[in-house]
Amino acid sequence: MDNTAWKLPGTADPSLSEREKQHAVLARRAAAEGIVLLENDGVLPLAAGSAVALYGYGARYTVKGGTGSGSVNNRYNVTVDQGLRNAGFRVTTDAWLDDYDARCAAAHETWVKKVYALAGEPGSFEGLYHAYSGNPMQAPAGADIAKTDTDTAIYVISRISGEGADRKAAPGDYYLSDIEQRDLEAVCAAYQKVIVILNVGGVMDLSFLDKLPVSALVLLSQAGMEGGNALADVLSGKAPVSGRLTDSWARDYADYPSSAHFSHNDGNLIREYYNDDIYVGYRYFDSFGVSPRYPFGYGLSYTSFTRESGAPAVANGKVCLPVTVRNTGSRPGRETVLLFAACPAGLRQKERKRLIAFGKTKELAPGETETLMLETCLSHLASYHTGKASWYLDAGRYTLLLGADSEHTAPIAVLTLAETAFLHRTGNICPLHDALKTIQPEAARQAAWEAADKAAAEGLPVLPLDGELSAIAAAFVPEKAEEDPADAWAKEMVKKLTRKEKAALACGRIRQGDPSFIGNAAVKLPGAAGETTAILLDKYGIDSMILCDGPAGLRIQQKLEFNPADGSLYTLSRYEMLENRFFGKLFPHDDAIVRWQFASAIPVGTLLAQTFDLTLMEEVGALIGREMEEFGVTLWLAPGMNIHRNPLCGRNFEYYSEDPLLSGKMAAALTRGVQRCPGCGTTIKHYACNNQEENRRGVSSVVSERALREIYLRGFEIAVRESQPASIMTSYNKINGEHTANSHDLCTATAREQWGFRGVIMTDWTTTNREGGSSAAKCVSAGNDLTMPGLMNDILEILDALDSKGDQSLDEKDLDACAVRILATAKRMGCVKG
Repeated sequence: MDNTAWKLPGTADPSLSEREKQHAVLARRAAAEGIVLLENDGVLPLAAGSAVALYGYGARYTVKGGTGSGSVNNRYNVTVDQGLRNAGFRVTTDAWLDDYDARCAAAHETWVKKVYALAGEPGSFEGLYHAYSGNPMQAPAGADIAKTDTDTAIYVISRISGEGADRKAAPGDYYLSDIEQRDLEAVCAAYQKVIVILNVGGVMDLSFLDKLPVSALVLLSQAGMEGGNALADVLSGKAPVSGRLTDSWARDYADYPSSAHFSHNDGNLIREYYNDDIYVGYRYFDSFGVSPRYPFGYGLSYTSFTRESGAPAVANGKVCLPVTVRNTGSRPGRETVLLFAACPAGLRQKERKRLIAFGKTKELAPGETETLMLETCLSHLASYHTGKASWYLDAGRYTLLLGADSEHTAPIAVLTLAETAFLHRTGNICPLHDALKTIQPEAARQAAWEAADKAAAEGLPVLPLDGELSAIAAAFVPEKAEEDPADAWAKEMVKKLTRKEKAALACGRIRQGDPSFIGNAAVKLPGAAGETTAILLDKYGIDSMILCDGPAGLRIQQKLEFNPADGSLYTLSRYEMLENRFFGKLFPHDDAIVRWQFASAIPVGTLLAQTFDLTLMEEVGALIGREMEEFGVTLWLAPGMNIHRNPLCGRNFEYYSEDPLLSGKMAAALTRGVQRCPGCGTTIKHYACNNQEENRRGVSSVVSERALREIYLRGFEIAVRESQPASIMTSYNKINGEHTANSHDLCTATAREQWGFRGVIMTDWTTTNREGGSSAAKCVSAGNDLTMPGLMNDILEILDALDSKGDQSLDEKDLDACAVRILATAKRMGCVKG
């Protein structure tokens, strides 16, 4: 037995490892830095050891993250209740919380039965998977609330969502439930000081602030395994609160321009019309004069700061701006600085402003200063002209605006261009086949803000851009990459492969005796999402690449049980796996060799982006990379980086922001951190327009090419150009009627030819061979190299298309090209022996 056990994955020792302890420290710090303070009348920070009354479902059932691929099977989760006690606070509501535990246990049992009923027959993994995401348990009613021996209360509002279903503009989701409304009113009546904690993955209605005397409002978000400790660090002032919003929080859901027609709101799940065009998030609120409750970039601090800009400089297609930040308050803190640009109208109308750079200080002591150097490519000033298929700059004034959020900015310099310049022709992609009437601000409104900017900028530095046009244009040209040894080796290897071997290489590894399904299709690493084929291992020494879900950590099976006779894994049935999910049950075999795999649950993507800290993002990426090395993971299926177009997208928690530049910069930093570790790569996803989860395999995103390029593809472009991720995952949806996985425009023309992407492009799981799904053969011809997770039907479809046996035809050179890219990536990742 001992001889068998040492070869097995994981560890035989279930105790907390040194790696886990170290990673917990970083996860806690990352969570604390992303927490946003939205309101504070002086109640925060709390005095050390003070007494607090604690209420709400999220007090002891704190949500660490969303469901689906964004979930992690980590060892523990620190709740708000635990975090407060760990920090030395005295919780005065034990009786209420204990009673609530019993109520939750009963409600959970009822909810589980409901989920099984919704999914149909027990054991239908995918039905339960989506029912679980789309029908989260509603918080039950608690006991009556009465004042305890403190004047300070904390009320925790929690929400959960996940892939496969969108959120609802309904009580208990976007709005407070009747129970929450009643309890919060009771808390505010009983206590002098009330702190509300938002344990939510996305935006929700905050109109209760207009009616109730809330002293402080804190956006905890979904902070991973150390969330309770991180919150206590912020509430106590141990950690300076420095998070900033990555979305605009509207006063009313109807204020979002996509609200009326988003997903299920209008009953149309077939076509999603992007009538809001480029006017997403603050671009809409600013341009149409709609005031949000909290603007993009908003966040309070326990101290105060001043910002002073230095002399800007333009050279080599970039603008550089020194900004000196001083802590003028009495406590230590960190400050985020945002640089926007207001671009002139011309051939096309523009948004009021767009983010072009940001920076964050170190922790500054009272009176301390730091000078940040904000640097950005002037290409971020360009707009896209669909008719001419070109990026261009309008003639006129480009006002640079500096501020702490999108609503509070001041002009600091003006860039000028004498004549309109077309910079780089791309060729059109993803043409519209549906009529699309897009919104735009009145020309008079744009003229008014341009005039206001001009008046406000009187006397400020003016820098001409005319001599920078060639350097700006060069930023759109992909770097020419020299062929590395892995590419040359792969091209020679492909010549040796049979058609069947190449077709198998273009599909994931097929699980024998059990059809592949979402989230758990790997063979070598139990619980991983999937892996590439291993049929070339014995013949050529080419092993499979292991692909593991994210983006809140590595989602793998925590407990493994092996047969002592041959070391084979005792596998759980689908039904048993779901029992694990719902009840935490284990199914031990008395004679099994038990091994453990403990991954870390980091904060969700939105919270990480709320740090505005690229250095921290690289550290978090390195954390993931180290765990990938430990568990044998090749490609992490993260980061997720779609745009927060509407607050109800069920998967927004996985994604970063409403802003493409912030999304791209964060994804690039995380990727650099992961890919420091040899043999580890990221998979940026979901490419592209995965902004709706309901009918996600069938919905068509009807979107203009301008909005596609300026908003929905821009973040992916930044991530590719700045970090060269190992892979990209296409999305389930269609764009203008064509599945993204079958889109040559997206996979080849844009990602590879225009951006210079050099890695593997893969499908999302079970995209193909379903009613209304994409085609495996067309994936190959589009340049989507890898169809996942692995079905024999996909292989047969590719082989039939090569011989033109059915309705499809496939050129073998396209299959060869896919095989070369997969093999080259496998070689670079260290999956080739010898």
